[in-house]
Amino acid sequence: MTIHRFILSVLLLPALFSTVAGAQDKSLKRYSEYAYAGEWDTRNPDKQALRIIKDGKVDFEYTLPIRDEWDRVQEFDDVRLLPDGNILYAAMSQLGLLNRKGEQLWKYVCPQGTESHSCQPLAPDIVFFALNGTPGKIVIWNTKLDKLVREIEVPTENTRTHGQFRHVRLTPEGNFVLGLMQEQEILEISQEGEILKRIPGHFAWHVDKLPDGHYLIGGDSKHYVREIDGEGNTVWEVTQEDLPFPIWNLQTATRLQNGNTLITNWVAGRPHPEWPGSVQFFEITPDKKVVWQVSSWKNPDLGPCTYLDIVSEPDAARGVDVLRPRHADGTPRMNNDVPNRPIGVGKGPHPGRVAWIHDPGVATWDGQTGMWWEERWNDQGKARDMVREGLRQLTGKRCVRRAWKALFKYFNASHGRGPRGYRKGEKIAIKLNMNNTFAYADNEELNSSPYVTFALLESLVKRAGVREEDITVCEPSRYLTDALYNRCKAAFPKVRFVDNVGGEGREKCEFVENAIPFTPGYGEKQYGLAKCIVEADYVINSALLKIHTGPGVTLTGKNWYGATSLDKDWHQNSHNGVNPDKRWGHAKYSSQVDFIGHKDLGGKTLLYLIDGTYGSRDCNGAPAPKWNMAPFGGDWACSLLFSLDPLAIDSVGLDLLASEWPEVGSLPYSDLYLVEAASLPETISGVTYDPEADGTPLSKPLGLHEHWNAEHRYTAIDLVYKKLGR
Repeated sequence: MTIHRFILSVLLLPALFSTVAGAQDKSLKRYSEYAYAGEWDTRNPDKQALRIIKDGKVDFEYTLPIRDEWDRVQEFDDVRLLPDGNILYAAMSQLGLLNRKGEQLWKYVCPQGTESHSCQPLAPDIVFFALNGTPGKIVIWNTKLDKLVREIEVPTENTRTHGQFRHVRLTPEGNFVLGLMQEQEILEISQEGEILKRIPGHFAWHVDKLPDGHYLIGGDSKHYVREIDGEGNTVWEVTQEDLPFPIWNLQTATRLQNGNTLITNWVAGRPHPEWPGSVQFFEITPDKKVVWQVSSWKNPDLGPCTYLDIVSEPDAARGVDVLRPRHADGTPRMNNDVPNRPIGVGKGPHPGRVAWIHDPGVATWDGQTGMWWEERWNDQGKARDMVREGLRQLTGKRCVRRAWKALFKYFNASHGRGPRGYRKGEKIAIKLNMNNTFAYADNEELNSSPYVTFALLESLVKRAGVREEDITVCEPSRYLTDALYNRCKAAFPKVRFVDNVGGEGREKCEFVENAIPFTPGYGEKQYGLAKCIVEADYVINSALLKIHTGPGVTLTGKNWYGATSLDKDWHQNSHNGVNPDKRWGHAKYSSQVDFIGHKDLGGKTLLYLIDGTYGSRDCNGAPAPKWNMAPFGGDWACSLLFSLDPLAIDSVGLDLLASEWPEVGSLPYSDLYLVEAASLPETISGVTYDPEADGTPLSKPLGLHEHWNAEHRYTAIDLVYKKLGR
């Protein structure tokens, strides 16, 4: 609730405000179904109401008294219609979940000294809500178990609870965005609590992040709705000058699928006689033409308006709920949204084959004692067995030596060198994922396993016959930490170890300028590539099995990002083309396609490997939690994936992560890069990809993409699962 006496001499204004120009829709029927919530209806102290409008009529109403038993204010600040038909609401001193009979399915009473003005679903039985207080928080809650999942502290200097913030919304990337009211600042924060962006100079009661990276702000008592870019520059604005009726507090603004903006005009801060006749909400086009406005103070009397949640829109007649990034069962929508619908062409002598090796016991950390990477929690012998078996299952060869020979022969034959094996002097670069390192000292966060890396080196040297001095282990953008470096260097002293810093035995990475110019026209990026990769004859992409805040997942496609000339402080880097549109699913350019299609990255890759010995739901922090789906049964994933097909292996990795943790906010539409790369040259975005920017675009699919079905089976991807004994 915000009470602001906006001094406007309405009575002195000309007849501009007594009539409404044009033939706007003034009915309640423009959208077939929507929820309506409004704060502080002081005319009806025993009847604060939220309503559902269906086919132009009030189809549901739920009321609360304006004061609870502790004399705290109850008012409806937010409402969401869930895919199952239930209703989630925030009412300042409580939150609740209702069915269409008005029965309370879940209720959260805000602790004394706190209040909540915002709520939104994350997944089935999982919601998040804002909790103003000391400190202010974003709370993720399991409504079925009535149990806290996670709290994220909101950094605000304001100790006055009511004036801290209002609506918190999910961004297309799965982060949170809100306005700090006292600071007059837009804040974007990850689900792990990391501050991603601060934009000063804008008062926001409500803020949404749009698919293009802009922010849409409801300025409440500042009497504006404003769209700003990522730097805070205003690119579009609605004020009183643009409207033929008086405005009061423009609390919320929602960008609709048709490009228009739905704005609420809260009047409850004005005297009661001024309420009838005022416009409660309106829809306005980009060129500021009002196409829908509602003033419903009688038959039905809807009361003040704070927020509308629209279920369907006129252009959604195909029956798809385009406003939601999830299916009715809570699983994330994808760009390729039909199971067992393969796209592209499989790569490798066994096209589209992915070997999945599962060996329970390779990782046994208890999640509390010491660190996951310590030797007592990792079985080097099992890691060795998994690498050996992965190569055998991938190639169909009975011994590892022949498996390596088959990989080299296939690679060289497909690169115009004839079906030959490795030759002494040819260079092999192994690109690891050490993205969560900050010094040479190891930390709790999940990075490439020292034990899997050791097993891979051992197999290359002792089975493939590759000379140590021909191998480079690299992480150009971060640190090769002590646990991995010391273990591997002691056994393979002639192998080169290259990282971002150099020192303590590692070499500092050099970069070849403008080695990856990227497809032109899609924003600034880092254009240098690691020299050790550019000069390599073969590359092994050794990635992690992990969810990521931005792109949704970090698998082999995302792993290439660390081969570019990044600053080890990620805040200093450009991230254009990394993240898909997680709200609407609009297809757009993906830099990962350029990586996979580049001659020195995907073009040189001998082997793709995904390290899932632990696997993690969280981008940052220690690996967590353990995996519950079959075949894991409450254990770590204890898995390695092998493939020659960059799209097939990442499709399997994505399906594993999305099946285990479908509720994670960053997962919707995270298959964009896979669909784009598999659809070449006719991409769903319409982008013509030219990673070398030499006028020769990518003209063939880069691999095979498919999502598995409910039984975790594929029709085109050749998934070979092998479980090893304990």
